[in-house]
Amino acid sequence: MKKLVFLFALVAIIATSQKSYAQLSDQEYNYVTMDLRGILNLTMTTNPQVDFVFKTIQEYRQGITRFNATKLEVDATLAWDLFVYANSDSWSQVEAYSTNGNSYLPAEVLEIESSVTSTAPVNINSFTSLLGLTNSTVAAGVPTAATQFLAGQFGTISGGGSAFAPGTAADNPTTHKFRIDMRLKPSIPATFPNSTVLLTANGNNEAYAQAGYYYLEVVYSLVEDL
Repeated sequence: MKKLVFLFALVAIIATSQKSYAQLSDQEYNYVTMDLRGILNLTMTTNPQVDFVFKTIQEYRQGITRFNATKLEVDATLAWDLFVYANSDSWSQVEAYSTNGNSYLPAEVLEIESSVTSTAPVNINSFTSLLGLTNSTVAAGVPTAATQFLAGQFGTISGGGSAFAPGTAADNPTTHKFRIDMRLKPSIPATFPNSTVLLTANGNNEAYAQAGYYYLEVVYSLVEDL
């Protein structure tokens, strides 16, 4: 009996003499950053050159229309606007086929329309003369309210303007895929009666176009909502 009591006493002494320790631990820290870059991609899926060749009386009279002449696709991660203008006030003549007529053809003889409707005050929802550089009021690539918009318009959404929403052409074909029709109608003589600018606007008294080979550069500009 004395041995049993002594054993319990010894166990109690050992238990009370032991120190208690906190659980060991360690930590490392991982800093994660995120860089969201704004993406604006404008892709032309058609040949950049659109040819109009007038070689018959009927073509002069009725004009030539190139449906889906230009196809554009927009992929964007932010709100965007798309506008269009000619990069000069007139067509550049490469070669003259005659000695009479006016070689100064205003950019506005080209008519264009878009498959996507724009609410901008100046738009191309139906066949409309493409504005030349001066008339488009685009300066250093920056448009104004007088510029022709394919999507959105001048002025941010927060300021009362409008823009198209972020998205891809694959997922939003009705708003992010554009089909641009082009039309030229010289008539006889070649006065381009549908144009908003007369051939004689530069002071040349010749009221009809000189036969020749011409080209015009059309600019499509995709920008963040402005």
